[in-house]
Amino acid sequence: MSRNRGPLFEQGREMLLQELMSYELGVVDKDALWRSLSPSLPKSDRVKRHIKRLLNLYLQERDEVDMWIDSHLKSKSFAAYSDLEKMIMRLAILETMHFGDEKMIPVIASTWVDISERFVDDSFAKAVHGIIGTCYEENHANTGLS
Repeated sequence: MSRNRGPLFEQGREMLLQELMSYELGVVDKDALWRSLSPSLPKSDRVKRHIKRLLNLYLQERDEVDMWIDSHLKSKSFAAYSDLEKMIMRLAILETMHFGDEKMIPVIASTWVDISERFVDDSFAKAVHGIIGTCYEENHANTGLS
């Protein structure tokens, strides 16, 4: 894997987060999301494919992920978080559930923790790290992997 690919994926995740904020606020409709997001993504086809899959998962599994997160949070209700915090958690959990194998989980976790620190704060980043860990452990418990 190229050294440059990591920052490109992180840039793609941040751009997805920004576009989803527009969607959640009603500025961009569901049908226009990809058309609006795609031109601003890094030119890497692998990054674009991954971000498109993550976007589709977000749109398809949003309610189920919200319920999963709410049932696994230890300190406060999911409803108590801001819209931005909810989106970060959703994307982190979706990426963990669908792409978080043993090789990718450190990358996924460190990226979403970094994004959480930059866009929110250290306390929220710790919560994101914890919920990613819970998700990863639960997924591996269900598959029998250690």
